[in-house]
Amino acid sequence: MASKKEKVAIVSIFASGSLAAVKFAVGIAIGSLALISDALHSLIDLGATLVTWFAVRVADRPPDEEHHYGHGKVESVAALAESAMLFLLAGGVAVEAVKRLQTGGSVVAFTIIPFVVLGVEMVVNAWRARALMKVARETKSQALEADSLHFASDFFGSIPVIIGLALSAYGYSWGDPLAAIAVAVLISVLGFRMGRRTLATLVDTAPEGVAEEA
Repeated sequence: MASKKEKVAIVSIFASGSLAAVKFAVGIAIGSLALISDALHSLIDLGATLVTWFAVRVADRPPDEEHHYGHGKVESVAALAESAMLFLLAGGVAVEAVKRLQTGGSVVAFTIIPFVVLGVEMVVNAWRARALMKVARETKSQALEADSLHFASDFFGSIPVIIGLALSAYGYSWGDPLAAIAVAVLISVLGFRMGRRTLATLVDTAPEGVAEEA
């Protein structure tokens, strides 16, 4: 179980790093805030995946003299850290997007490359989210589940980016920053859901419906 969790986390590390680098480079080249925001989201995912990889390694250690109940809560702490990173990213993206809207939007150079990159990314993220969630359920890993939600948000976050780029291509300069705001909102919703569930675990909240079952 431990090696299975580590293996899927390592695959995610390489995928996150590669996608973030490509999207960031293309976003800078064409001047798209939405694409740069999506790339930063992937970069956060990379950091989160590194935290997850560390967490699953520690969480599977047996109880010791200082941790009588094991190290499982490390995964919850990792998931909480990922939630905080999502909120920081969402706030930064939203502020920059509003600034661009106030100045009349931004000019984005039209090219087919970002659409191809985003299409490939959506396929990869859909596969990663499904693979991570499958392993998370098999191993009851909260950190891997949080990682899966990150990549699911990346998949859906690419949709407004594509729409924003298409609008900019047709001369609607507000399309790109508006897409960036949509990405920020999506990231915030994900961070809130993840943070709420993680805090419930950390304070030992009883699972919903467990009293009735008992």
